[in-house]
Order: sequence, then C-alpha cells, then structure tokens
Amino acid sequence: MQRVFFALWPDPHWSEQLLRVAGAAIAEADGRTLASVDLHVTLCFLGAVAEPALAGLRESAAALRAADFELDFDALEYWPRSRVLAATSSRLPAAATELARALSSGAQALGLRPGEQPLRPHVTLVRAAASRKQPPALMRPLCPPLRLAARRFYLAQSHELEPATATAAQTPRYQRLESWPLE
Repeated sequence: MQRVFFALWPDPHWSEQLLRVAGAAIAEADGRTLASVDLHVTLCFLGAVAEPALAGLRESAAALRAADFELDFDALEYWPRSRVLAATSSRLPAAATELARALSSGAQALGLRPGEQPLRPHVTLVRAAASRKQPPALMRPLCPPLRLAARRFYLAQSHELEPATATAAQTPRYQRLESWPLE
C-alpha cells in the first residue's frame, strides 16, 4: 500500500520565490517548514492504495483530457485547527475544479474512496505552526501575489519519515511518480 494523491507541482524557482515572499509569516508561524521540493497543490487525495489500483489510476490519468489554467496565490492563511500556514488562492478557475472532479471520478470508478472535500487551492508552507504563545495572524495578503501556471498534473506518493529527519526542513516527504500534460 502506498499513500498517494494527485497534485500540481510548481517548478523549483516558483517554490523558492514563494518561500522568500512568505518568509516573515513562516518565521512567525514557528513550526516545521516544508522543503521547497515538497510544495504542491493537492487536487485529489487518495490515501492508501494497493499496487494494482495504482496501475488503474495511471491509466485513468493518462486518458484524461483537461484544460490548463492558472492559480493566483494572493493570501497567507493560518488554520488553527490543523496548525498549518498555507498560501491560498482566492479565485478558483473552472478548469481546476473540473480536473479535480475528473480525478476523483476516475478513482471512484476503480473502487477507491478519494477525499470528499471540494478543491481549495493551497500550498502548505508550515506544519505544527504556532507553537509560540502568540499565534500568527489568521490571514494576510501575499505581497506580491504569485501566479502558478498549471500545465501538468502529477501522481505522487507520501513517505513516512524517520523521527530523526521528520523535522528537517529539506528532507523530501513526497515523491512524484508520474505526470501528464494539461491542454
């Protein structure tokens, strides 16, 4: 069984730029900052999937025809319940919603149970945030906003990390297994 999900994956330059622009909020959040290589936008979370179903997911994704789109990340939000600092996009293009629905439908057709939450584009920057006495602000603008061009989507796997490396910011947590273009 592998923990997998479909996602958008920014290029390294975009990820580094986001971390720079959000630097003050990241420092204020005082948690575990994700490695730049792990920054992504989850489209469809699948959870634990057996190897035979992975082949079906790959086939379903390869057959999918979906339009490309852009996401404008324009805010930083702190979510106290999950203790996460995330960059968020206030505008959700129809093409993004359609892609997420198609991926979820393809997974359901294989007998999988994808996450049921509607798509809310975000990039998690910090986990276990706000360990200080004063929690970070709940929301602030991301200045300047950053535009992410979605031209490909990915099937990725989440790795469990050893305790010694789980808090290291540059320890990759995710592996991209395969990708497909958007049209």
